[in-house]
Amino acid sequence: MLKRYPSLCAGLGLLTLATSCAGSYAPIRPDRIATYQASAAHAPVDFDYQFDVLRLHGNKKYVKKEAKRGYHVAAVRVTNNSGRELNFSRDLNLVYGDRPIAPVAGTAAAQDMKQGVAIYLLYLLLNFNVGGTKDARTGATTGGTFIPTGPFIAGGNMLGASQANRNMRREFEEFDLTNRTIKPGETVYGIMSLRETSVAPMRLELRPGTESTYVPAAAPVVLPAPMPAPPAATPRRDD
Repeated sequence: MLKRYPSLCAGLGLLTLATSCAGSYAPIRPDRIATYQASAAHAPVDFDYQFDVLRLHGNKKYVKKEAKRGYHVAAVRVTNNSGRELNFSRDLNLVYGDRPIAPVAGTAAAQDMKQGVAIYLLYLLLNFNVGGTKDARTGATTGGTFIPTGPFIAGGNMLGASQANRNMRREFEEFDLTNRTIKPGETVYGIMSLRETSVAPMRLELRPGTESTYVPAAAPVVLPAPMPAPPAATPRRDD
């Protein structure tokens, strides 16, 4: 039936597009999350994480891209309990379930999960003609006022999508732990993009071959409190 009415097909397509505007990006801010899940305790680091952070912050457009591209995005918190610097990529293994994995770099993950921009050029077709006279025989409308709404809608959505993509890329790069060096006693926060089909428990371990260089953080030295000085002797008076 729709093949007999191409204008109806076009109208339905534009209606579908009109209900799908560009999505904004709400920052994840892993340094402000208070609901981290702690991993199994494993020296020399404390490792806490939270999955589903795109959805929890209302990023519906990017949640769809996350699922379509086969990602799981997590916010993480890492504390170095050792007495030396640890490089995240060189010294640590991220274990996902029962196997080590490597997170995708922030720039690459943001590129994979960005929302489309050029698709909103279709809004250029969404213009309106107000008034005019319709020919009952041919169905054609003559006269009236043409309102070019399409370019404004297309431009606004393209600008919005581009800005949202930039905001996501900027945050993913800011909290990228790839090759991040963590100082002794330091806590860092990150956003990890994992190419996994399902979620699993995570933990951080020292890479094989680096255990021998692990130096536990020195315990703080508590000095004894100084003894109070004895009271001064009162001089004796001779009558």
